[in-house]
Amino acid sequence: MHRYEQHCPIARAAEVVAESWTLLIVRELLCGNECRVDIAKGLPKIAPSVLSRRLRTLESHGLVTRVVEAGEVSYRLTSAGRELRPIVEQLGAWGQRWLDRPRLGDLDPELLVYDICREIDRARLPADPLTVEVDFADAPQPRRWWLILSAAEVVAGQRHPDTAAAVRVSCTLGALAGVWLGHVTWLQAVRDRGIMLAGDAAAVRSLIDCLGASRFAGMARVHESLPRPAGDRG
Repeated sequence: MHRYEQHCPIARAAEVVAESWTLLIVRELLCGNECRVDIAKGLPKIAPSVLSRRLRTLESHGLVTRVVEAGEVSYRLTSAGRELRPIVEQLGAWGQRWLDRPRLGDLDPELLVYDICREIDRARLPADPLTVEVDFADAPQPRRWWLILSAAEVVAGQRHPDTAAAVRVSCTLGALAGVWLGHVTWLQAVRDRGIMLAGDAAAVRSLIDCLGASRFAGMARVHESLPRPAGDRG
């Protein structure tokens, strides 16, 4: 942990939460992911050793409690950790308003599907399961994902389910991410052929209604975005 050696509360707080990955771990805990496997799903590029160190740091500063039940280890935010929610949310809102769209190298099909599925409003899902096939045209293999969406469960995976897909989504990674993040509408993405939808019309309408958009998508973007640093134009 980097020490700023200042009395300022901002500097002291930054020592704890501003290390790489730490705020993203807090984000996952705020989303309800309490075991290491579930935390790592939202952080696919974190090294296991780094995750362990960051969790120990959060625990040592009283932001996280380590719980062992029936031999299973989980991590739960304390009141101090939960108090970070508005800070994390405001940071996301600031990034949505001021920063450029994600670069293609920032996009990961597995993480995008995972993010979409966990933010789906369950109240808007149909009672009968809706099976959806998603084919990312520009992603490396394996590029196909299947979603099973219902009020009872939301399941995403790369194994073909027993039921046939009611809707097939062929898209580029950037197009679906753009819709999810609110940079373009479904109608714009379909018109531009970044997303192509096939299936029963009612099922297609149900899918679009279910998927919605990221909680940050409604943030009004500032036209004058911050310039990227030199060497970071890709």
